[in-house]
Amino acid sequence: MAKLHSPCRNLPPTGQRMVAGLFTLVLLIGCLSMAGCGDQALQVSMVPVNPRVKPHVVYKTHQWFNCNRVAIVDVSGMLLDGSTASWFGSSHNPVSDFAQTLHSIARDPRVKAVVLRMNTPGGTVTASSIMYNTLKRFERKTHIPVVASMMDVCASGGYYVSCAANYQMAYPTSITGSVGVIVQLFNFRRTLQYIGVTAPAFASGPNKETGSPFTKMTPSQKKIIKGFVAQFFARFVHVVKASHPDVNAKLWPMLTDGRPLTGIDALRYHMINALGGLHAAIRKAKAMAHIQHATIVLYKRHGRNAGSIYAKSDLGGKGGNFNMLNVNLSGAAMSSFLHPNFMYMWEQ
Repeated sequence: MAKLHSPCRNLPPTGQRMVAGLFTLVLLIGCLSMAGCGDQALQVSMVPVNPRVKPHVVYKTHQWFNCNRVAIVDVSGMLLDGSTASWFGSSHNPVSDFAQTLHSIARDPRVKAVVLRMNTPGGTVTASSIMYNTLKRFERKTHIPVVASMMDVCASGGYYVSCAANYQMAYPTSITGSVGVIVQLFNFRRTLQYIGVTAPAFASGPNKETGSPFTKMTPSQKKIIKGFVAQFFARFVHVVKASHPDVNAKLWPMLTDGRPLTGIDALRYHMINALGGLHAAIRKAKAMAHIQHATIVLYKRHGRNAGSIYAKSDLGGKGGNFNMLNVNLSGAAMSSFLHPNFMYMWEQ
């Protein structure tokens, strides 16, 4: 009987080990995939490394010699000034993407209006503030009208950013508002004591360990944290009041107590300008730019579908996706256990 020979037999030892390692990895991933639901499939996609945000036409006007454009800009997911990288996927920085997109729009004389397609529960205090100020500078530089179109959720930090737009619109069922600040602290001191673990720290001052998960918080440290929250909250309230002069002054304590609002309630209290969907927002943007016809372009990264104005918009994921196994890893939530983050965010 003829002997069967492995195709890897003629490879050098290093090559054999590489092939064997790759085979083991594929087998492991296959086993993990089969351990889930029966309708799941393994999909490995090749993606560009750090692709640029570019405009993609989703609707072209049929008017001859009409070069006008309305740009749709996504503001989606958790607002962070940092990488939202996922395993086996490309990374991106929401704040950087936003600034890069507005910079590209500012250099395109064909763009006459901008629509922010917003689907976000908010994010960190600093990221929200950066994006707000970036949009304000864009408006001062270009004088291009900006309409914020709220989708499922545009709350807290998302609402903060939308206040920089010239006009705010929401679906009746959109969730918005949630004006407030939150910082979630964790303390494992007693847990460590229970299992007999100590975590000694040598600090230069009594407040150096403020917010540490391994020491008991002192009254002085609590006062510091509360002071931060009060300061950031005052900034948020100032931004909202400045952009919504028609709100009844007597309602501000209620509207700034952190509560989320539906689009209907937000309009009732004059916290937005009108109800309407994305198409209505585009029409409003064209009217504000004094144009009747325009090509609609969606700014997105290469490799994401742009078949329509509703093309892929990620909602509020607080972490990355392990794409090959479809495992959701919440890096931001995990890091908050050890590092306190001050958030303009609606905690769902």
